[in-house]
Amino acid sequence: MKYVNSLKFMNSFPKAMAEGISISRTAELCSLLGKVNIGTNSIFIPGGASGHATAVMLESVIRAAGYKVGRISVAEGFDSRSIVYLDGVPAQIEDYNSAVAELKSATLKSPETQFCAEETSFALALLLCKLHASNYVILEGMTTSAYDLSSLCAPYDLVVAPPINGEQEEACRSVCEAIKRGVREVVSGNQKKQIYDKISNACVGAGARLTVTSKQSFKVESATGINLTFSYGDREGYSIKTPSMLQRECAMLVIDSALAIRRSGIKLPWASITSGLASATSTGCFEIFSASPLAIIDSSGTPDEIERLIATLDEIFTNDDPSEIAVCIPASAIELTESFGKRIITKYIVLSPEEQTNENYITCKTVKKCADEVFSLMRKGENVICFGSVGFALALRAELYKK
Repeated sequence: MKYVNSLKFMNSFPKAMAEGISISRTAELCSLLGKVNIGTNSIFIPGGASGHATAVMLESVIRAAGYKVGRISVAEGFDSRSIVYLDGVPAQIEDYNSAVAELKSATLKSPETQFCAEETSFALALLLCKLHASNYVILEGMTTSAYDLSSLCAPYDLVVAPPINGEQEEACRSVCEAIKRGVREVVSGNQKKQIYDKISNACVGAGARLTVTSKQSFKVESATGINLTFSYGDREGYSIKTPSMLQRECAMLVIDSALAIRRSGIKLPWASITSGLASATSTGCFEIFSASPLAIIDSSGTPDEIERLIATLDEIFTNDDPSEIAVCIPASAIELTESFGKRIITKYIVLSPEEQTNENYITCKTVKKCADEVFSLMRKGENVICFGSVGFALALRAELYKK
């Protein structure tokens, strides 16, 4: 089967409506494919900027210890190969084609069942992980009930709960539901009482051990615009490729998650933790393209994440830096720009299918066009900050690197 035919087959399934995804149908398909939803060490991490960064860094740490890792990035969408990463890269086209052919044969065994695109894509991702002989499968789960396919990997070996904004009840619900299905250990970055109590109660009910990250033991050793070295717990010399405060919290989660994996009897040397953190890339979380003019890309998608972005900017750059900036965002994130406080926004580059009426808005219908406008501003010496969803940040980052 050729790749174009594979895509044609996968696109032949209708997208599900909000309530249209069926756990039982997906489980049936997984069974037809050889019970691809069971038999592998599985880790559940809810989606979003924090979840994505944590998943990418934890994947890097586990790989550094010599294990094969499949990461199913449900938050990325369900199109083509972008849903599954095998050892950090999308599945090879040949492997993808072979898996689609196997999926096609499986659906023919149940002609009366009307599968939807999300169900077939998720089952296909699990099949690719199994064909890859992945020792671990990391599931970046959606945080809404309509797209919660996480039960297919339960019981989990580990549930990781990145910091959750108190307003994001669906994210907390997703974590608690994953815990209730059965898990040995939970690692959480939530100290806020309301969220902590819910996760703690779910752990008590499931008989799971709960570890909460300790911000007090995180100490910065050195920081630049592209690297941060820190100590955590009783060890020094950790490093990550960004000073982002959001990613600092993710790094603590990854270290404690690695210790949880060690407690389960899996060999995970300290050297793999430090080297895995240091080499983790493409989190889509925070990246400085230029300091003068200032050009930053970030995947902040909530007011809480924007506040941490501002704190990072204040920490890195001096008061001599110009306060006027341009902002590149999806139309859905326009309201978040109010969080930039004293920084004066001179223009907006907005990803939107429709023209924006504000005279300060440059409307772009594609991410590539957004990247063109950002690059043009940088060449003129203007400051620009790009932020939005994880998918938007990653796509924009990829386009900017082509220039």
